[in-house]
Amino acid sequence: MRKRLLVLITVTLALACLEPVATAAVKPGTKCPKLGQTSTYAAVKYTCIKSGKNLVWSKGVTVKKASPVASPTPSAAPTPSSSPTPTATVTNFEPWSTNIDSKMLSDQAQRNFLEWVQSRSGVVTNHFQSIQDNKYANRISILKKADDLGAKLFSSFIPEGSKTIIGTTESWTIEQLAKTGWNTSSCSNQYMTGVALCIDTYIRHGFVITADSTYDPRNPGSDGGALLAHEYFHLIQTNLQKSKGGMPLKNGELNSQNALTAWFVEGTADFVGYSVGALAQNASYWDGRTRMLSYSPPGPSTNRNSIADYEIRTCCGNDTPTYPYNIGQVASEYIIASVGFQKMLDIFIDFGTSQNFEKSFEKVTGISKTTFYEKFDQIRTNAGLPGITWKLDGLVNKKIGG
Repeated sequence: MRKRLLVLITVTLALACLEPVATAAVKPGTKCPKLGQTSTYAAVKYTCIKSGKNLVWSKGVTVKKASPVASPTPSAAPTPSSSPTPTATVTNFEPWSTNIDSKMLSDQAQRNFLEWVQSRSGVVTNHFQSIQDNKYANRISILKKADDLGAKLFSSFIPEGSKTIIGTTESWTIEQLAKTGWNTSSCSNQYMTGVALCIDTYIRHGFVITADSTYDPRNPGSDGGALLAHEYFHLIQTNLQKSKGGMPLKNGELNSQNALTAWFVEGTADFVGYSVGALAQNASYWDGRTRMLSYSPPGPSTNRNSIADYEIRTCCGNDTPTYPYNIGQVASEYIIASVGFQKMLDIFIDFGTSQNFEKSFEKVTGISKTTFYEKFDQIRTNAGLPGITWKLDGLVNKKIGG
């Protein structure tokens, strides 16, 4: 398994780091020289993919030509408070640039993540996994692959070793968790059809699988693989800051003002969950990204606040007072694309000492949280998020101007 994983990582890294090339016309389905190579012809980008045992050109996707550097169409001069987000016309990502688009951001974040993955190839796994005999073979396979890869990458951050229990019945899962040292009375938190879970916030989590599912790279949140990796990363977050009491989260109270923000905790877990889930299936993170950002409440305010409004979580529910997952995932892409995956982890590590998220963020990334917020709110629409039309008033979300 370890050997296969290393091969998978190497191939994926090579694919991620290839520079686009422009050549003569190609035909979809014809042979191509190198896996992952791209060729753009007549505004259509083709990618060299594997079909059976052969390397062939893909069907291709239409690409927009970069606008030439010329005088822009005349428009009203923007005021400082309403500066429009520039349209990306560059192809190389610059750290903290606001001249980007969602593909550029996503690709650079994945390149940096996969470089970090390669750096973990020699790390010893410290993980216990137990899976009950289960007829839902497809879903079990997906969860196992995500758990195997997550443990390979992150379990060394847990001194006591991480533990994953996957059962068909709640009673079996609870019994197995007890054998690892956690006596819980319930493991029935239903996250999706056929998948319930429980987590002790430090080294263990359990799953109860009652329905099957197949993997769909364009609907990566439907099977549970990304969910397992997401919850596993919450265990890692706690251990990085060396806090057995869980993660101190900003909740609106005065004594929590320096705590971790909801968007950072949930957003980094989302990024890791979907990245590990895709890599474990030898799939593309980008192919599922649009769908990832749609797993959210249907309310009119969802994703429409400035990022500063996603710092707080008050008690119960994922949308109290705002939904931090999608905003946090894109913000995590921006951080990882700009400074690398390890530095994202380093924010948690430094927070364990500073107990001040703002100080740790600036120390590790080199820019202040305030500057980061300003830049992020400039790129949000180009990065695949709606514009800002809502604002928190205390802990009540209100439409701006309404």
